[in-house]
Amino acid sequence: MSQVLSGGGLLLKSLKHAGVEKFFINSGTEYASLLLEYRVLPEDSRPDMVVCLTEGAAAAAAYGYYLASGKTAAVLVHTVPGVLSSLPNIFNAYSAEVPILLVSGITSFSVKGFAGSRKIRVHWGQDFRDVQAVVEHSVKWSYVVKTPSEIPEAVVRAVEIATTKPEGPVYLGVHREWLLKKQQAPPALRKPVTSHPPLPDATVVKKIAAKIVESSFPVVLTRSAGKNHQAFYLLTELAERLAMRVNYAVGDYVNISNRNVFSAKFSMDEVDFVLVVDSDVPWLPASSWREDIYRVTVGPDPLKTRMNIWGFSFDESITSDSVAFLRSLLHAINRLNVKKELLDERRSRAEQDWKNQADKNAELIESDLKRKRLTKRLASHLLGKTLPKNAVIFNEYPLHPDFLTFESPGTYFYEPPAGSLGWGFSASLGFKMAASEKFVAAVLGDGSFVFNNPASAAALSQWYRIPVLVAVFNDSCWGDVKKSIADFGVDVNEIAFLEGCDFPKPVDVASIGPGMGFRAFLIEKPEDAETVLRQAVETVGKGTPVLVDIRVIEDF
Repeated sequence: MSQVLSGGGLLLKSLKHAGVEKFFINSGTEYASLLLEYRVLPEDSRPDMVVCLTEGAAAAAAYGYYLASGKTAAVLVHTVPGVLSSLPNIFNAYSAEVPILLVSGITSFSVKGFAGSRKIRVHWGQDFRDVQAVVEHSVKWSYVVKTPSEIPEAVVRAVEIATTKPEGPVYLGVHREWLLKKQQAPPALRKPVTSHPPLPDATVVKKIAAKIVESSFPVVLTRSAGKNHQAFYLLTELAERLAMRVNYAVGDYVNISNRNVFSAKFSMDEVDFVLVVDSDVPWLPASSWREDIYRVTVGPDPLKTRMNIWGFSFDESITSDSVAFLRSLLHAINRLNVKKELLDERRSRAEQDWKNQADKNAELIESDLKRKRLTKRLASHLLGKTLPKNAVIFNEYPLHPDFLTFESPGTYFYEPPAGSLGWGFSASLGFKMAASEKFVAAVLGDGSFVFNNPASAAALSQWYRIPVLVAVFNDSCWGDVKKSIADFGVDVNEIAFLEGCDFPKPVDVASIGPGMGFRAFLIEKPEDAETVLRQAVETVGKGTPVLVDIRVIEDF
């Protein structure tokens, strides 16, 4: 005999059957039956619930959870206001090809006749002409179910589309009437079908391999290849095999170790072959993009079709998973003869360029220490010295990764390409939730700290006992705005107070910590920084979350 469930209970059961093991919820009145049936459904029949105080925190935590586990989570929000509040981090996920299943209730369409018909004032106030029109530009797919019996198939379809490469968030809307309506659960639910990306054409791969071998200075341009840890090792093998430079060793992810000499920076002027692997913006400034050399782009969406204008031209575009392509390319290259003297020359030059770069960075750090200037690069360097080996860092843009060492994949995550602030704090918590054995740190600016809604993130940390280190590089301004003004040739250091950029008073981040349930530390002098950071790291290691307010100055 089939089970009688509300639409909410059927949603839970459908999520679990589709492989969704966790959902992050900011609740609303339409979820009454779902919450009641969550209590009575067996644990193996429903996903685990994580309660979040804001929709932005829920979406960011689901994002981080995926980065640690590789599993798609659901985010349940309350009607249109919940959708709107979640969208900045859903758009972040869309730009970074991270799968999330966003589910919202939709306000009642009926005034009477259903258990879920309109009852309170807000059920009229939240009436909205077309929620899909709002959400569709931030997701791969959106759908509003027509009847409660459609929920199981709609969930499966959502998961299939979210996890098909290029991955990304999807949206499913369910009216309040259907979430509260009782019905017989179907006797059997189908599983999502796993979609495998196409393999690269072997003939084209051989052609590309020959072009690389014939080149004098071939390079790989990537930002996100390291999202797949296998790509990290394959890129390292390719770089070592051909003495081939890789830009953005530490980009959106750790793509190759930044201790590898082939991570040394280079000028596009000397390049004669470009291989772009999983990169939304292969080169900056885009105005210096070379069109007189052979260029290849590879990825699940190699031409970035979600963008209206891209502006980068290529000779070859390969639709393929990057791991499959790199394996095929290495196989083809290993069948070719490569001039040893050319490899030796490239390797020797890379070693020297990497040493010069490391020496310059060391000089900058030494200069900051001598002048007692707590710059962002010095704060980055000292944080790197004090964090445990292979700690995981979420960087919502103030950290300078060139001044730390990253040698393993999955240890660094940069802010998503869309740049919607309010991501790093809760994303780090979602990651730690799925990888409790890891030491996790979030590095935020004082502006992005506020966008992260620290009260909501702190509640998530406290309720689920997730100790992380949150380091706030507090420069009392919007640093990127100031840098954009400096890019016009203006000496911003000569302007005592720049309206619209400098804050009238610094945000007193350290004083906020105790109210969040975090142990707080304040660093104002570079000579104190390493000692205080070591205390902070030790505190997190004992299970207490920490907030560090680092009063930094700009270094541009």
